[in-house]
Amino acid sequence: MTSGSLQVKNGKYYAVLNLKDNAGKRKQKWVDTGIESNGNNKRLANKALRDILQEYDDKKVVADKPIFFSDYILAWLEGMKFNIEPNTWESYQYTIDKHIIPYFKKQKVLLQDLEPIHIQKYYTLKLKEGLSPNTIKHHHANIRKSLQDALLQNIIPYNVADRVKLPKINKFNAKFYTANQINTLLEKSKGSIIEPAIFLTAYYGLRRSEILGLKWSAIDFQNKSITISTTVTAMKTILEKERTKNLSSNRTLPLIPEVECYLKKLKAKQSELMLLQGTSYVRNDFVCKWDNGKPLKPDYISRIFKKVLEDNNLPIIRFHDLRHSCASMLSSIGYDIKKIQEWLGHSDITTTANLYTHIEYKAKVTMGEDIAKAIDSVQVS
Repeated sequence: MTSGSLQVKNGKYYAVLNLKDNAGKRKQKWVDTGIESNGNNKRLANKALRDILQEYDDKKVVADKPIFFSDYILAWLEGMKFNIEPNTWESYQYTIDKHIIPYFKKQKVLLQDLEPIHIQKYYTLKLKEGLSPNTIKHHHANIRKSLQDALLQNIIPYNVADRVKLPKINKFNAKFYTANQINTLLEKSKGSIIEPAIFLTAYYGLRRSEILGLKWSAIDFQNKSITISTTVTAMKTILEKERTKNLSSNRTLPLIPEVECYLKKLKAKQSELMLLQGTSYVRNDFVCKWDNGKPLKPDYISRIFKKVLEDNNLPIIRFHDLRHSCASMLSSIGYDIKKIQEWLGHSDITTTANLYTHIEYKAKVTMGEDIAKAIDSVQVS
């Protein structure tokens, strides 16, 4: 059974715990109760001590060898390398190496001494540096996952990240193009290496990973269909996946006549380039690629898309906003949110509803006009 006592330091009550390591050697650990030592807080502090002792007993926490949190999360990151997909690991690595380790290395805080206030101060600093609340959420996910593993190993009594307040994430308002703007974009992007990606995304509202993962074998000219079943993502590593984001994303759509005509011309052009370039041509089944057959990278698509817009004085939107534009056009034609969900491959209809509430505005205007007419007609009669 864990024993301990109350001590006062810097105007606060601390629970001083008597723990034993795996070798049976006794070690002390100071835990901040968060209770001020002034006033009549002694009874409250004693209760906090009892709760902390119970928590340590329940978790059977041992006084493991002290390790700095910055060293621990680095070791945790290395241990995760073969448990998650390469691109996911690289995104973890970027966040941990660039942000989390440099900050906590300076703090020199031990994993066993890590408290919610340490993480809270880190989030506050990163917000001041200009990171968005959504980015902080990703940092939090890394920190929490690493601490959860420490909890499961009985190195810490609880996950301190669970007691941290996350910044409020502002609601994202998607941008979109009108049908006229899409027509202009299709005209202005002709001849660009990303023309096929823009063309297909405008019609089908594909994700960037889906358009880059699209293969000729997924296009059935005979049965007039196109199947979305593979994706390509990238951080440092280009990763092809024989699956989509979720089960609903794996979908078969009709091969629109305009798209069929476009794709047949594109396939003929690529076949001609392959014959001309011979062995120097990079052979693969991807639809969107360079003239030498080399597959396009996701970040290149986004970068060149922005340049196409800037060069032609078009409103700046993200490549992903073409997906929103497709939804907007489908809604304006009269399709309901359920049908749009299926076309886009959202797993949850609330995702579609949350992203595309703006496309219902025209319908609300019509509703307003109709109710005004109804009231006016009563007044006239």
